[in-house]
Formats: sequence, C-alpha cells, structure tokens
Amino acid sequence: MMAVAFVLCNMDKVNMSVAVIPMARDLGWSATDRGLVSSSFFWGYSLTQVPAGWISTRIGGAKVLMAGVALWSFGTLIAPPAAHLGLWALCASRVLVGLGEGFAPSAATSVLARQVPSTERSRAVTTVWGGLDVGSAVGLLLSGPLIRLYGWPSVFYLFAVLGGVWCLFWPMFQPELEDPAVKLEQLATRPNGRVRVPRAPVGADAGSSAGAAEAIMDARNVADSVDEFLDENLRSSPYSRQAETRSSSQQQPGISQQQQQQQKLQRQQQEAQRRETEQREKKAGPEAVPWGAFMTSAPVWAVTVAHFCFNWGYYTLLAWLPSYFELALGLNVQESSFLTLIPYVAMVAMTPVVGPVADGLIKRGWDLTSVRKLAQGLAFVGPAVCMVACAALTPAAPLAVGSAQTALLVGLLSLGFALGAWSRAGLYCNHQDLSPKYASALLGITNTAGALPGVLGVTSAGYLLDATGSWALALFFPTAACQLFGAVFYSIFASSERQPWS
Repeated sequence: MMAVAFVLCNMDKVNMSVAVIPMARDLGWSATDRGLVSSSFFWGYSLTQVPAGWISTRIGGAKVLMAGVALWSFGTLIAPPAAHLGLWALCASRVLVGLGEGFAPSAATSVLARQVPSTERSRAVTTVWGGLDVGSAVGLLLSGPLIRLYGWPSVFYLFAVLGGVWCLFWPMFQPELEDPAVKLEQLATRPNGRVRVPRAPVGADAGSSAGAAEAIMDARNVADSVDEFLDENLRSSPYSRQAETRSSSQQQPGISQQQQQQQKLQRQQQEAQRRETEQREKKAGPEAVPWGAFMTSAPVWAVTVAHFCFNWGYYTLLAWLPSYFELALGLNVQESSFLTLIPYVAMVAMTPVVGPVADGLIKRGWDLTSVRKLAQGLAFVGPAVCMVACAALTPAAPLAVGSAQTALLVGLLSLGFALGAWSRAGLYCNHQDLSPKYASALLGITNTAGALPGVLGVTSAGYLLDATGSWALALFFPTAACQLFGAVFYSIFASSERQPWS
C-alpha cells in the first residue's frame, strides 16, 4: 500500500508537467510562467520535510502518510477552478499538493524502519520508492489521452479521486504495527551497526581463555537481548496470556502444582514490571531528536548533498521533458507525453534489479558502505554522461530534427533514468543505515535539501530558456554538473555505519 501511495504521489506530480502544455496555450503563459507553475509544487514540498520527520518520529508514520495523501488529493481536486481564477491561485493549489506529498517520504521511512530488517531493506525501499517511478510512468501514460478526450481538467479530477480511495483502504492494513524481527535486531545490534552474534574463537584466539571468554560473553549478550525481546513482545502478548489460561487448568506432567504457581507468579511479576516501565516512559515523554548531532555528522551531510544533487536532475527533467519534446523537437502534446513516458519506463524496469543485487552483495560479505557508494555512484555518473550527450545532440531549431535523432535522444534519456534507479539502493537506504530510530527525522532534513531543486532548478530552467533559448544551457549542463559534484562528495563522506547518537 505504501508503494501505491507513492504511485499516486508522482501521478499528481507529473500531471502538471503534461497539462501545462495546453494550459499555457489556453491561458497565454510564457516559459517563465510554466516554470513558476511547475515549481510552485516544491514551495509546499520543501516546507513539510523537517516537520514531517519530527511528527513521524513522535506519532508514527502510518497516520502521517494518510494525512499527506488526503491533503495532496484535495489540492489536486481544486487545481482546475484555481487555474481559471488566476496564475497565483493555481500556484496556491499546487502548494497544497506539495505540502501533502512532503509528508510521504518521512512517513514511509518511519514505517519501513519499524517493519523491515536491514538484510531486506534494499528491496523494501526499492519497492516503495520505485512506486514514484511507476507513478511517473502511469501519470504520463494517462495524461495525454485524458487531455485529448476530456480536456486538461480531467487529469486532476481523476487522480484526486484515486487518492481518496487509497485513504479508505489504508487503515485496513494495520500499518502501525512493529515487526518483531526488527525489534530483535535493534536489541542485538552494536552502536556501529554490526549484529552481536556469538563467534567461535579462531586463529590465535583458538584454545585461549581470552577467546573463549569473549565468545561466552557475546553469547550471553545475545541471550539477554533475546530474552528481553521475548518478555516484551511474546510472553506478555494476548496469545501468550490465552495459552497460560488454558494451561493453568491442566497440571503439566512432571511439574508440581506448587511449581506451576511459582511460575505463574513470576510471569505476573514480569508483566507488572513491563507495565511499570511503559508508564515511566510515557511520563518521561518522547526522547529529544539530536538535531545538533545531525548537523555535525559528515555522513548526514553526504546524504543531504546527494539528495540535493540527485533531485536537481530528477525534478527538472520531470517538469520540463514534455515541454522539451514540444518546443525543442516540435512534437504535439500526446507525442510529448508518450516520449516522456519511455525514460520512466526504463527506470521502472531497472528498479526490480536494484534491490536484489544490492542485498545480494551485502549477504556475500560486501561492506554496507561500499554497496551504498557503488549504487549511488552509478546513479550519478551514468546520468551525467547521458545529459552531456543530450546537450550536444539537441538541435538549435525543431525543424532540423529527424526521427533517428529523436530516437537517439530518447534512448540517452532512458539510459540516464535507468541508471538513476540505483539511487534506491544508495542514498534512499542510507537514512535507515545511519539510524533506524531517527530515520524519518533524517529523511526530513535531507528531503528538504532535495526539494530545493524543485524550486531552484525548475524555475531557473524556465528563466534560462527565455534568456538564452538553449536547452543545453538551461537544462542539460546544469544537471550534469550537479550530478558529478554529488558523486564526488558522496564518495568521500558517505557512511552506512550506525552512528553514536542513534
């Protein structure tokens, strides 16, 4: 269901990138006006990132995600009448969409951190965040025919209704529950992120008392963690208490009635201690989020910079590709939306490969940080090369474009988008690696930086296009430069080790 929410998220984001073509024609917008309308979504999106992380940490991501879907669906619903009121009224409706969608990443990260263990995290994150790519493809696929058959308002009304339907079904999946395997993993994890498992003494330690003692202590630590986990999650569960009730009426073979009474008394004492601990935690209130530690952490800055640089290309292309195909290649709205769809289909096709490959490397013994850097490096360097090639091949005038050149440009864009899918196993997993406890708060910080390109990149592309008339200078070269800088910065400073403040 979270993946479906992310599908709807990008459907409500890309509908404007296609609808803006007939809207600009009907309402007399310039390229700068197009950029303003497209970027207004990100005004709201950037405002809710940190609050979304903080709220998700406090009350859980499930409720926050539902509220976000409801808000962005409402903003989508009122877009057509707002457009007829004026440019700024439409921008305001898009701000509401951005405010709602800004809650989704942190909320989903909070839910995943509670329900998915680290050995399955790449696949889970890839599946959920892959919904964004599916949403882009589905939105672009539907927008062109809907606009041709029913007019541009139809894409807003239909997509808004789908969001309302999702809100009706979401509570039925009980997303607020925590997976016991994640709880056990947290109890048995060292601060540096490595699981505490008993190891047999080898090499120089074999046969030595020190090596044996260390192995025994590790085993006891695991046993203590497992015992604590069972006390909190299983022995005090309703199913366990029902079993106790059934067994209390039957004397167990080999155990006297007095021993059974003693065991029952011990269980009651454990239950009382558990409830007392819960009450103390409630009175103490939620633990403060270490914002200061975030700001001085090099790995956090690495993810933040990577998020900004990756989204510069993703958001500017998301907003401008339909207009690029129309204005630079001389295509109509339906052809533009169809060709824009192809790169996102390539990204969707790559997504199922990314998670299993990344998780497979980790299970084969690869260092977690190395896997994240490799994945994010592919997501930066490959698309940057494709952007430079597109800049060189884009014609100065639409009349000079042939079908072979158009196919080559679409192929380069598709390759760039497909390689960009590797970020799902790179920066998008990194928050949960650094701190499962504060993953949603971390994503709120980095996604705030990641939302800025939606304002700066999308708006500046329109301004530069009006000023220079060059798609290379307005779109492709800035994107390539940003991606290469992100690749260098992330390679130097990124880490997937569990942080001391976690």
